[in-house]
Amino acid sequence: MRLLLAALLVSLAACSSNDKKDQDIGPNALTGFDKEISLTTQWRGQVGDGLGSAFARLQPALKNDVLYAASANGVIQALALDSGSVIWEQNFDAEVTAAVAVGNSNGYFATSNGELVAFDLTDGAEVWRANVKSEILSVPVEEQGLVAAQTIDGHLYVIDAKTGSISWGFDSNLPSLSLRGTSAPVFKDNAVIAGFANGKVVAIDKADGTLLWQERIGVPAGRSELERLVDIDGSLLVADNLLYVCGYQGHMAAIDLNSGKMVWKREASSYHGPAAGLGNLYIVNANDHIEAVDDRSASDVWQQVALKGRQLSEPVLFANHIAVADYEGYIHLVKQLDGTIVGRDKVKRPALDWVRTGSYAMRHPSRMFSHDPGIRTRLMATNDKLVAINNSGFVTVYSLDR
Repeated sequence: MRLLLAALLVSLAACSSNDKKDQDIGPNALTGFDKEISLTTQWRGQVGDGLGSAFARLQPALKNDVLYAASANGVIQALALDSGSVIWEQNFDAEVTAAVAVGNSNGYFATSNGELVAFDLTDGAEVWRANVKSEILSVPVEEQGLVAAQTIDGHLYVIDAKTGSISWGFDSNLPSLSLRGTSAPVFKDNAVIAGFANGKVVAIDKADGTLLWQERIGVPAGRSELERLVDIDGSLLVADNLLYVCGYQGHMAAIDLNSGKMVWKREASSYHGPAAGLGNLYIVNANDHIEAVDDRSASDVWQQVALKGRQLSEPVLFANHIAVADYEGYIHLVKQLDGTIVGRDKVKRPALDWVRTGSYAMRHPSRMFSHDPGIRTRLMATNDKLVAINNSGFVTVYSLDR
């Protein structure tokens, strides 16, 4: 029976199992830096009652200047990106484990009882539900009328985007122990590509589920089950017909998408996938060091260690900088060129009206929400805006002020 560690990401996020010295050191305190750029708050808002305690990574999605965001208690909102005004809101009264994905006309989220739900982007009305009988923890993806979703028990499903019928499924044969999380699949030409907890990346024919190729990124090693974890939980990056992938206690690799052959591989350990820019790959390793690696030679370029142990989110590129968030709700901006920290801000609670309730006829709305300021969800960057949602459901949209 497969054992899932609900809290393993938190307990191991600040350390590597191979470095006993690092395990005894807590998160680095924030220190001063030479500020070069500032984040200007465009607007703040609140979605539902937050992201819950089940380590769900409920990331926002954007289409046609409309921001779609979800809470763990089933509230889905469509918000105007420029102003934050609510276009529509739906309460599905369900525990949401993965959200939000947007496609041609539908949006998607997943529930704790193994259902993938499609909703209409114009008004949030439910379109269909597909039961895959297991939790989906990574955001599904839609392309050319198909939806790909990966479940926590190691299955990959492709579903018809119009009807919700399951076209086919693939079983990855997972190990007995894994981190609580999965990477999100990606479409490339005629294939669906996915990474699994057994350390393998596979490409599957999207039409019929035939295995096209597979490559191992991590090889289990060590005496204990914890030491043998080789999960691939971060985003898969496709660029210039190459797939870049990073695993926990395994390797970072570049794979040729045509042949499935390894172009290069180097030792690495990360819960996240890489970002790419200026000929480099940027990763946040398991110790929360931000590293830059040459995308052709896999050689080291620079390393930023000041944020060690701060449970950083997956890196994204924003205005020629790398943006990451941490467990206290801070957003850090780092130079792509040399890893210098040049900007910082913190997601704060939005201004909310008081509400009348209870025997005293009034209660502050902050009591209805969680008080977890951390950000575990990947930031979302557009050409001129950065979107952050913290674990309490506070949404902030920033612009860059140089």
